[in-house]
Amino acid sequence: MPLRKINRLTAALALAVGLAGGAPHAYAIDTIPCHSPTRRDLTDPSTGLLWRGVEVRLCNLTQRHVPVFAGRSAGAPVMGYLEQGGAANWFVTEMHGGDFRLGSVANNWWASTRADNGWWGWVPEVYFAGGGNYEDDAGLRLPGGYACATTCPPPPFWAR
Repeated sequence: MPLRKINRLTAALALAVGLAGGAPHAYAIDTIPCHSPTRRDLTDPSTGLLWRGVEVRLCNLTQRHVPVFAGRSAGAPVMGYLEQGGAANWFVTEMHGGDFRLGSVANNWWASTRADNGWWGWVPEVYFAGGGNYEDDAGLRLPGGYACATTCPPPPFWAR
């Protein structure tokens, strides 16, 4: 067999194997992103400082009685709960944290909010509707807009 035919056959076989299972997986699409941006005045529970006009968004939760952790880790203490599921709960920002599993769902993205009892903390995004494993919410923003030139204030309390 001529060398060109072997190279074409090898290339065709490699393409077929790639398409059959060697191709990279596509990411899931967040079908229910956080929505309805609105602004709220938020008070830092540690200092009493008022942050005016902070953008928050409603995020659909998959169940009721969702725990709000003190930090972005499954080992952090639970500060309170969000008792209502669905789109009744608002969040400020999202950040990476430790892995959190709930059945077959896993994620390392956490969202900042205030629990129903008034304590601030973090909710693992495994409780968010519409996303895939290890996928951030398409409608929630990372903390930002707090850059400064010389003396930087500490990050906002909802992003610590």
